Amino acid sequence: MTIFSPSILGGALAAVGLAMAAPAAAATMAVQSAAERLLENAPEEAWKAVSPQNLLVMELPSGPMIIEMRPDLAPNHVARIQTLARRRFYDGAPFHRVIEGFMAQGGDPTGTGEGGSSLPDLQGEFAQPIEAVADKAIIGRDSRAAQIGFVGSVPVGTQPPTLPSLLVDDTVALWGLHCQGVMSMARTNDPNSANSQFFVMFGDNRDSLDQRYTVWGRVVDGYINARRINRGEPPTRPTPIVRARLMSDLPTDQRKTIEVLDPSTAVFKDYLRARGILSADGFVENACNVSVPVRINGEITS
Repeated sequence: MTIFSPSILGGALAAVGLAMAAPAAAATMAVQSAAERLLENAPEEAWKAVSPQNLLVMELPSGPMIIEMRPDLAPNHVARIQTLARRRFYDGAPFHRVIEGFMAQGGDPTGTGEGGSSLPDLQGEFAQPIEAVADKAIIGRDSRAAQIGFVGSVPVGTQPPTLPSLLVDDTVALWGLHCQGVMSMARTNDPNSANSQFFVMFGDNRDSLDQRYTVWGRVVDGYINARRINRGEPPTRPTPIVRARLMSDLPTDQRKTIEVLDPSTAVFKDYLRARGILSADGFVENACNVSVPVRINGEITS
């Protein structure tokens, strides 16, 4: 019997491992290429431009974070963010509570978590009647929601269309899902106490936050800069918001055109199927694993 030396045996095993990994890597690349081709060949009408007044550009020390705001999900909260951004309220405000795997909370200029603006607190907008949200696309279901979809780039959940007959007021609700990159409003134990503080999600916390906190947008560019916010409760060196501006208020030469792939199109579903995310019968393992592709100044970025 031949006894191979450890170096020879290790080399042989490594070669076998590489040989086995190669087909898997090739298959992954083929899936990515097919999905990328779908996006590259998508008709222009499949891309929807986001209104510049509904884009919040939040400059952080590591770079900008661009947020698509959705007034159809939370009209009063989006109006509040727009007002405070125009007042320069957020400039210099630190992220005072930042928990790895959970979220980064900011929007209080005092940095204590106790402050807010002089404006009145807001009523919670935890869900909307589904018929009130025109720009929605239901794509299927996942392991936790009977129906999932998107409003722009924001993931949403809702109830099946057969449910109204079981409800007293025949109202079917639609709500934002607290997934990575989603923006939501902070509050006290009083559900109607949101004022200026907000948080950006680092992970999936749907079970504890959905329909309890108001989702008002999602990061469509620069999420990596959110990930660079210093951790802590509070952090030893809190990361400040350098400035927060509406895209519409920036000088023309600094503005970017942001488009999201219309999630109601066949292209979007084909893209998800090509990536192996959406099954033939409309099942997604977790809506938080789905991102709507984005174009910035005509270039596909995600």
